[in-house]
Amino acid sequence: MTEYGSVSTTGDTCTLRFERRLPHPVERVWRAISEAKHLIEWLAEAEVEHHLGGQVTLRWLGTDEHGSQSAPAVHGLISAYKPPHIFQIDTDAHGALRWELEGDGSGCLLLFSATGDYGDEAAKVLAFWHAHLDFLADSLEGRRIDWPRWPRARWEALLGYYRSR
Repeated sequence: MTEYGSVSTTGDTCTLRFERRLPHPVERVWRAISEAKHLIEWLAEAEVEHHLGGQVTLRWLGTDEHGSQSAPAVHGLISAYKPPHIFQIDTDAHGALRWELEGDGSGCLLLFSATGDYGDEAAKVLAFWHAHLDFLADSLEGRRIDWPRWPRARWEALLGYYRSR
């Protein structure tokens, strides 16, 4: 994918934004971004209570350069929930994560934002979300991520790009 993310900053708060056009109906993409059985294909192992205020737990399954689990579990609450168009989780570690879906002909437009205090890590977080949104597009095409052998080089290339901006 070539749709790079953007950053806006207000004080210590960064908002990272991505826009993706996906050749799949809104309902299909909604299931991919909100249902545990699909989230594991592109993002993380998940537990999701499907209602406003519902609890969400995400466990990253990728590994770091040493072969260790890349991050601890993230916990959050669903703060916006309007199926099949808006899904927002306010998390303890990654800030507010928001997915918005709009019909776009036979496909849909995905607007994703992550808002938090990322400090000097904004490039790393941009690369992380960019890679995961690429993984989402892959999973919608039937290509599930093999987490023990996830494409780390893809993330590293994105990180280089975002650090150079």
